[in-house]
Amino acid sequence: MNEPSFGTKAPVAWRPAGLISWYGPDGNPLVLVTSWIALVGGSLPRLRTAWCGRFDSASRYWPGGDFILNVPHESDLETIRRIMDKGKLCLHAEEELTYSCLSGIAAAAPRLLECAVQIECVGGRLIETDFDVELCGDVARVHRDGVNLDPLEIPDLCALSPLSP
Repeated sequence: MNEPSFGTKAPVAWRPAGLISWYGPDGNPLVLVTSWIALVGGSLPRLRTAWCGRFDSASRYWPGGDFILNVPHESDLETIRRIMDKGKLCLHAEEELTYSCLSGIAAAAPRLLECAVQIECVGGRLIETDFDVELCGDVARVHRDGVNLDPLEIPDLCALSPLSP
């Protein structure tokens, strides 16, 4: 009789879309893997993202308020997925991901310098929805490939329109 092998499985089936970062109570940069990201335009651009923290007790260290949404390079997604396969969604940025961190300019949270884009958000709060918990915040600053974008250079998110007629 062949017995199936039971390895550790990821607590979720989705692929990572981004990394939410903040400082833990001890000052270490913490990261929560998120499954989706949405930018919402307006007079004050906002960001919404999935908060998968209910699966990992370490995410309870997020104090609310500032956070940074980091979008990793495509080449890093498999590494992040391998860590998720061990049952972890909340990680120490410098130890488990070996990312370099630098404090945000507008947000009191760590930027993950190896990521392609970092979006600094302030006024973050968790919102219960019918589907899942979402993290919402106001976009305060954007960084792309290590360059701090001037707020005037950030595209007007309301001007974006569908590509198909």
